[in-house]
Amino acid sequence: MQYNSTFIKYTAKLLLLYFIFDYGTTLFIGVTGTGGRYYSYTLDHYFNYVSWLRNIILHGSNSMMHLLRFDTTIVSEYLIGIKHGAAVQLVYSCLGYGVLSFWAAFIIANKGTLKFKAIWLCFGFFVIIFSNIVRVCILLISKQQKWYKPFEFDHHTTYNIIAYLLVLMLMFFFLKVLKQKSASA
Repeated sequence: MQYNSTFIKYTAKLLLLYFIFDYGTTLFIGVTGTGGRYYSYTLDHYFNYVSWLRNIILHGSNSMMHLLRFDTTIVSEYLIGIKHGAAVQLVYSCLGYGVLSFWAAFIIANKGTLKFKAIWLCFGFFVIIFSNIVRVCILLISKQQKWYKPFEFDHHTTYNIIAYLLVLMLMFFFLKVLKQKSASA
């Protein structure tokens, strides 16, 4: 009975944190969107982590495309494009904040020191954001080269599957290292 109680508490904590982070971000997007009824200038101009995430992905994609010898530019706060060619728009659903929310909830819900969790949280964020940058670059190149998309290919769904597989691998390694640390303590 103790095992079930521990598992239920852990699961409840994980899900509660996930919903707070994910829906909290959706709420945050609502209050930082100009023209809205509950718009907050302070949150929008000084604490807009969603905008920071978009900028990281846009500028990271721009840098990677330049490394791949494509002449790209950031056209607007939402759009990256190849000069005189294809463009990709990063709307809110492209940012991967759901995957990032799940990763953060998983790390916080688990045991470990604050330092251990902070390292894994940052490492996971890096992996997830880097995978999103790679996705934007592949999408830009595929649109520019007019690659064939079989079966009405949906890059959002494909990216979510890949991102959650990455998170599952990260979870496996996190738990393995955590178990080793607790066994040696």
